[in-house]
Parts: sequence; C-alpha cells; structure tokens
Amino acid sequence: MFNRCKKLFSYVVIASLLFAGGCGTITAGTALGTIGSAAATKAITHASGYGVQSPHSIIERVMPSVVTIIAEVQRKGPNDGTRSPQRFRKPGERPQRPQEQITPYQSGSGFVIHEDGTIITNFHVIANIVRYSETCRGELCTDGTLHVMFSDDSIYKAEVFNYDKVSDIAILKIINVNKDDKFFDEDEKIFPAVKWGHKPRLGGHAIIIGSPIGLDFSVSFGIVSSIDRIIPKAAPPFVPFIQTDAAMNRGNSGGPLFDADGEVIGINTLILTPPSREGVDIGNVGLGFAIDGQYAQKIVKRLESGKKISWSYVGLHFRLLDMEETKENGLEFGSNVIIVKVSQDGVAVGELRENDIITKMNDVVISHKTFATMIASLEPGTKITLEILRDKKIMNVDLVLGYRPE
Repeated sequence: MFNRCKKLFSYVVIASLLFAGGCGTITAGTALGTIGSAAATKAITHASGYGVQSPHSIIERVMPSVVTIIAEVQRKGPNDGTRSPQRFRKPGERPQRPQEQITPYQSGSGFVIHEDGTIITNFHVIANIVRYSETCRGELCTDGTLHVMFSDDSIYKAEVFNYDKVSDIAILKIINVNKDDKFFDEDEKIFPAVKWGHKPRLGGHAIIIGSPIGLDFSVSFGIVSSIDRIIPKAAPPFVPFIQTDAAMNRGNSGGPLFDADGEVIGINTLILTPPSREGVDIGNVGLGFAIDGQYAQKIVKRLESGKKISWSYVGLHFRLLDMEETKENGLEFGSNVIIVKVSQDGVAVGELRENDIITKMNDVVISHKTFATMIASLEPGTKITLEILRDKKIMNVDLVLGYRPE
C-alpha cells in the first residue's frame, strides 16, 4: 500500500521560502483545541509511563529552547542567474517585478541542545548559505548570514559549525552574545537546552513546535503513527523516520518533535502530500516525518567533532524479494534482497550483477532495511563479504567499501 502511495503523493522538505519582512505572529493552534481550554489542558499520560504533565506546562517549559532560523542571502548586484525563491504574497496582492537587489531568505526551525548556544536543524534549511559560500565568486558574489530568533523575540547571529547532507542534519552555533543579552552569565553563556527522549512507542503523544509558513512558534499535537519508517525516494534507506499526524508544514523543518514529557524524539523533516493542483501547494495531510531522535543523536555526536562524515558506499539499487521469488529460490520471506541495478560509480562493478540475490553480509542474514544500515555503519575502506545466490548457486563476493558521493 505504501509503495502505491508513493506514485500518488510527493515528499516535500519543509523549509519555507520567504522574503525579508515576512515573519508571522505567534500562534498556538493544536489538534486538541486551543491551549487553555478544558480539552487541551487535560493531563496527558505518556505511553512509556514516565510522567503526567499538562500540554500547557510542557509547552511553557520547552518553548524557550526552540528557535526560528533565518538563512539570508544578499545579492550584491543584478541577478546572477541563480534561481530566487518566490515570496509569499498576501491575499489580493499583485506580484512584484523582480528587482536588481533582493534579499531572499529561507526560514526553518531548530532547537538548542547545549547551553552554550549549540543548535540543531536540517541541512536543507541552511543549504543556500552553504551552497553560496562554497560556489560564490567575483563581484556578483552573495553574502550569507544566519540569525536565530527565540520565542521572546530576542535575535542572535549564528554560524554553521558542521553539517551532513546525507542525513540532512546541521549544527549551528550562536556567536554574538554579550553582557547585555538575556542569556549572558558571568562564567558562561547559558541558553535553555532541550533534553533528548527515549525511543517512542506507537500511539504515543507527539508535539511539534516550529515556524510553519512563517508563523513563528506554532504548536500542534498528534500521535506517533509509525516508527523506523524508511523513505527511499526522499532519504537514504538507512535513515529511520518517525511518522506523525501532528500538523507539519513548510517552515517546520529542523524543529523538534517532542513526546508527552517534553523530550525530543525526532527532527521534523518531511511531509507527504498529494500532487499540487494548478501550482497550489496542498500542504499538510497528516503525514509528517521526523528523523528518529536516537539516530540523530549518533549523527550529532559525530558532527560535534568538527569533522565531515564520510559515508561508505557500494553502489547498488536493490529491493526485497516478493513471495513468489522467495519461494522459487527456496529462501525465507522477509530476508534477502535482489539487485536491480549496479551503479557505475560503485565498487560492485564487475563483481555483482542485476538479479543477484544477496543473502548474507559478513555471515549475518540481511533484509532490505538492515543491509543499508549495516553498510552505513562501516567506514569507507572496510572489507566486506557478501553471500549471494546467482543462478541458484551460492557464492561469496569480497568488496572494499568506497566513499558515498554527495
């Protein structure tokens, strides 16, 4: 069913493309009702049993740790040929002619993980900043600046500390704190930081705080609809997602997905939407996806070293065997994958073929989910042994993992 849905729906990364001056007002609409109403303030019991808190108390406690991220790119001269994002217009407002000097920015969300002002967000939220800084040359060069805004309207300049395009995670650092700032301390700069949570359970409560479509610090409620969701067409098959029906839209990218204890269980990243009609974005339909918090913590730890992450790579496109293929080859359904394509930039060229069936890696039985995860867990240059079934004959193939291209 899910594979069929992919043909009818499209995945969308959920950063908002805006222009300067387009920030919205603070809202707190929830799926449970307006905060303060009897329904919304009714105590929520965490599925894991860690505690009982009202939605209001949770939001009040974690809101200071959430930020709106403004990634601004200023053009110094006439349009240099790069594509500019479209500004959101007010109802009835006529489109404006392109100007020679414009200041587009990409708006997303993020959250503080360390009291020194370390912030997590999605890479695609700050991709323009990184792209322009890497490629910009000459007089028509663009300057990129990052700012983060807290719920008390305080704004700080930030810089990109490190990022990983593959997992779509980036680390930012606040850099312009002084004695007049609210969070200044004589000994150190202290910002309110979130706490990472436990692995969520199906049906557990999910809370999103972010800046959908420029509406800063909006709140939505829902449940955990699925865990360990793999989305091959939108992300590498080793990145696990939490699926939620809590309202998630463009601009929520990089923001936190909280559980009922107010602890972070995921990073909001993608939404699944029907095809747009006549260019109109459908928006949220209750299918939002957040990078699993347990996985994200591992990536963040590697990024905090300041080094780039090098992902291993084989260069195979594969799928799970169907019931008929499994029976025909005398295998157990749910394990084993069949190769559908061998990429020419991979290390398997000349060693593996289309329709080869991979049954084991380093003597461990694999599935379409575990195979990619096992590869990603190893460093480039690592030698692996694959047990394959070719023309109903079992054989071993040794490979040395390469570097995944960006």
